[in-house]
Amino acid sequence: MTSVDTADERPAAMTGAQTAMEPPGAKNGMSGGGITGKLIQLVTSRLALSVGAQALVSGFHFALNLVLLRLVTPYDYGIFAFAFVLAMFASAINNALISTPLTVYTPIVKDPVERSRQEGMFSTLNLMLFIALVVCGFIYSGWSEQDASVTLSVALFVAIYSARHFSRSAGYARMRPLVTASGDATYVGTGIIVMLGVALWVDELSISHVLLALVAANLAAMLVERYRLHGSGRKWLTLAGISSYRDVWEQSRWALAGSLTTLFLAQAHSLIITATNGPNAYAPLAAGFVLFGPVRVALLTWQNMVKPELAVALSESRHLAVKKQIKTTSLLMAGAVLAMGVMLLILWPWIHAFLYADQYADKPMGLIVATWSIITLFAASYNAPAAALQAMRDFRVLAMASVYGAMLSGVLVSFTLYFFKPETTLLGILAAEAFMAVYLTRILHRRLQAVS
Repeated sequence: MTSVDTADERPAAMTGAQTAMEPPGAKNGMSGGGITGKLIQLVTSRLALSVGAQALVSGFHFALNLVLLRLVTPYDYGIFAFAFVLAMFASAINNALISTPLTVYTPIVKDPVERSRQEGMFSTLNLMLFIALVVCGFIYSGWSEQDASVTLSVALFVAIYSARHFSRSAGYARMRPLVTASGDATYVGTGIIVMLGVALWVDELSISHVLLALVAANLAAMLVERYRLHGSGRKWLTLAGISSYRDVWEQSRWALAGSLTTLFLAQAHSLIITATNGPNAYAPLAAGFVLFGPVRVALLTWQNMVKPELAVALSESRHLAVKKQIKTTSLLMAGAVLAMGVMLLILWPWIHAFLYADQYADKPMGLIVATWSIITLFAASYNAPAAALQAMRDFRVLAMASVYGAMLSGVLVSFTLYFFKPETTLLGILAAEAFMAVYLTRILHRRLQAVS
C-alpha cells in the first residue's frame, strides 16, 4: 500500500537563501541543535502530520476489512484481498517507472519551466498506464469465468489505485505533505459516505459494490489533490512528450525489476495459493494480515515522503546526517512493530473471538498472526535503508537484492505449499524479508562509508 526531513539542522526542502544563512558545520549535521533533538521535533511535526493523515486511510481500510471479515464468505473476502494484491502490483509498476522518478528527479530541478515539463511527462506516463490497466481488465473479463461485474470492478479498482499513487506522490515531490493529507482525508470521507449509501441502496452487498465505492473515493481524492496543487486552471491537465524519458529509463528499469520482485517476495503466497488452491485457501492468510495492514501503509507513507528529501540531502553531501537518521529511524520503526506484537499477544483471546471465531475457527489464526508479526518486524527494519538507496538512485542494487529475495520466497512458498498446509507458506515470506533486512542494511552502510 507513507515524512521525516533529513537529520540535519534544517529541513531539506528549504530554499537557497535559507541555506546561505546556515552556520558553519550545518551541512554535516554538526550545529548546535543536535541530531536527536531535530529528529524528535520532526517526528512530532511533519511525520505526525503525514502519517496521521495516512492513518485515517489505514483506519478506514482496517474497519472495512473487519466488517467484510464478519459479513462475507471466505471466498468473497479472498477475492477482495486479492484485488488489493493486484492493485499493489500495479502501484509497484507506477512507483518504479513514474512516481519514484517524479519524487527523486524533479525536486532538484531549479528551473520552474523545466520542472513543469518533467512533471507533465510523468503525468502523461501515468495516464498511459491507467489506460493500459483498464484495457487489460476488460480483455480479461471477456474470457474469464468469473462474474463480469466482479472482474470489471477489480480492473477499475486496480487502475485507479495505481493512478492515485502518482497523485499522492505529486504532493510529496513538491514537498507539500498537506496536499496529500487533504487527499487522504477526502478519500476516507467520500469512501464512508459512498459505502453507507451503497449499503442502504442495495439489498445484498457484494464485493463489486465495495470496490466501486473505493474507486469513487480515490477519484474524489485525486481531484482534491490536483486542485490544491494547481488551482482551478488547466495546468493540472497539462501533458508532455515522453521522449526525454529515455534517460530516466536507464535507472527506472532497474527500479521496475526491484519493485515487482520486492512485491513478489512479500506476496508470493497470495499469487501461488490463489492460483493453485483458490480464494478460500488464501483468505485466512489475508485475514491474519489485516492487523498489520496499517503498519505497512505507514511504512510506505514514510518512504514515499522521505525520498525527495533524502535525494536533496545526498546531493548536498550531507551523508553523515542521512546515515544517522536512517539508523535511528530503523530502530524506532522496529521497536514500534515489536511493541505492537506484544500488545497483540496480550489481547489475542479477545481479538480472536471478535475477528476470527465465526468464519475461521478451524484455522490456526494464532500461528498466522504471530508469523505476520515477525515478518512485519523485518520489513520495518529495512524500510529506511531501502528509501535511502532509492534516493541515491541505486536501483540496480535494489533490484538484484529483491530478485534474490523473490527467488528465495517463491521456492520456499512453493515447497511448503506442496508438502504442507497453506499457512506454512508464510515461512517462505519470513525468510525472504529477513534476507532483505540484512542485505540492504549492509549495502547502504558500505555506500555511505564510501562517500563519507
